[in-house]
Amino acid sequence: MNDSVGVSNDTWQWYREVIKSWLEDPGVLDHEGLNMTALKMDQAYMVGVSDLNVGVYSVSDDCFRCPFEWQQTLTAGTEESWVVNTARRSTWRVYTDISEQFVSAGNTTGLLCQLRPEMGEFGVYKLNATVDGCDIRTTKEPVDIYMPLLLLLGFLLAIWVMYGIGKLIMSRVRRTGKLRYGDKELAIQQRLRALDTFRGMAIVFMIFVNDGAGGYWWMEHATWNGLVAGDLVFPAFLWIMGVCIPLSVKSAFAKGVPRWKIVMHIVRRSLMMFLLGMSLNTIYGSNMLYELRIFGVLQRLAVSYLVAAGFYALTAPKYYTPPRGACGQALKDVLSCVWCWVLAGVLVAAHSVITFTVHHPDCPAGYLGPGGRHDDWVAPECSGGAAGYIDRLLLGESHLFQRSDARGVYGGPPTDPEGLLGCLTSAVQALLGVQAGATVLLQRSHKARISRWLAWALVFALAGALLAGFSREHGVVPINKNLWSMSFVLVTSACCLILLCFCYTLTDAWRIWGGGPFRAPGLNAIALYIGHSICAHLFPFHWKVPFMRTHTLRLVEAVWGTALWVIIAHVMAKKKVFITL
Repeated sequence: MNDSVGVSNDTWQWYREVIKSWLEDPGVLDHEGLNMTALKMDQAYMVGVSDLNVGVYSVSDDCFRCPFEWQQTLTAGTEESWVVNTARRSTWRVYTDISEQFVSAGNTTGLLCQLRPEMGEFGVYKLNATVDGCDIRTTKEPVDIYMPLLLLLGFLLAIWVMYGIGKLIMSRVRRTGKLRYGDKELAIQQRLRALDTFRGMAIVFMIFVNDGAGGYWWMEHATWNGLVAGDLVFPAFLWIMGVCIPLSVKSAFAKGVPRWKIVMHIVRRSLMMFLLGMSLNTIYGSNMLYELRIFGVLQRLAVSYLVAAGFYALTAPKYYTPPRGACGQALKDVLSCVWCWVLAGVLVAAHSVITFTVHHPDCPAGYLGPGGRHDDWVAPECSGGAAGYIDRLLLGESHLFQRSDARGVYGGPPTDPEGLLGCLTSAVQALLGVQAGATVLLQRSHKARISRWLAWALVFALAGALLAGFSREHGVVPINKNLWSMSFVLVTSACCLILLCFCYTLTDAWRIWGGGPFRAPGLNAIALYIGHSICAHLFPFHWKVPFMRTHTLRLVEAVWGTALWVIIAHVMAKKKVFITL
């Protein structure tokens, strides 16, 4: 009897430990005198012991070629503890006879040891420094920050599968001849389900990222060079806007709308987007006129749309007759956009010339770094190179985005990730979308469309990777969202083409997926973006609890807010409410 009770207690205790690990519970309130409840998300304790006076320095992998920064001074024979960040891996150095705030990576004078420990959230680690060397040992294991994400993905997948099964059963039980939401609009405009599904994916993930993405750094934005999941959202939204341009312009031509009216509609829509974007900037920033941020997400979309859609409306023939012959038929979608390719070439050339020739008198030409402590302070006041210089010169520092991740990591003057120079390459990305849209218009078979999209994806991916030197930091033109570099445009456009092929195959070619739950948000993407921005701090979309210090709680809050907007989108679609500019 006692044995069965003991087994039951052990089982219950095991379940409790598993649930605690899922919730990122450190398990104890105190560990060897350290208050574990004082730690925040992605933090751990480091305890240092040394038999000589030393300085402990570290540099995060996120800060490329940065100097080592002072963390703690250890006095011989004493024990010191301090909090360290575990979000990114860091390199640690222990120096003797050095007390400066920063130490160059090339300075090895007095270097006792260099370490690259693997540390995790809510862990406790001990650094032992002796004359013979150093080591870092784990005295308390960290929590698993990825278990909540895996559980949530499994939960959402199960809901999706059950929803699909339920919908299939209901469709067989209760057949109806009525059009489902959006079908009337799509029939009129001859739009593909894949386009709305793709746009819905982009806006849903954009809301999730803007809501914090659970605090996982790789689902937000790269600090400077590089590409992470969150960096794909904005270019996807921009690119799919370009895809829809040929479809909407040709539809207007078919209805007999004069060309000048189409252009005026494009200008009006661009102005409305730009002004709305400036208004939304005051939600997160200042509304003082001398501090008002001028550019932003909607403003970048507005400028790119004005250039790409305006130019296409002016140059696209009302009735396109492709050249005769097999070659002309195979390339008719490309030839129909020949003037768009010319414009894209001009924009790329102008962007390249400005990037590598325009610079501040005290800055090196062609500098593409974040400034500040980057590369051991090589150009501390040159953040963003030509792009940052032009923004600060023409717009003024006070009218730029002030709280960028790059500025927080590297320091230096402000740079705007949606500034002036990047508008050129953003317009190029919209024009690449126009080419994909022309393929929809002129290539009628599923095989022809998908094969061309995949071919373009391969070309763009290889070209972008070559510009970036197949590396994060060492290419001629690194992949950089903050600068909207051409390598970034090409690589993200390739990702968009692959995702469009996936959506198109399932929703339009094979017709085994209706696009849910993403299609409804795609039909009201602008409304959802504006709505989630306005409600950024409002309950029930966002909430807090006293100790919101784990990825689990941040993830639940972000998914909750995103799910509410998806539900709102489905209600709007069900009621035939479609908001456009």
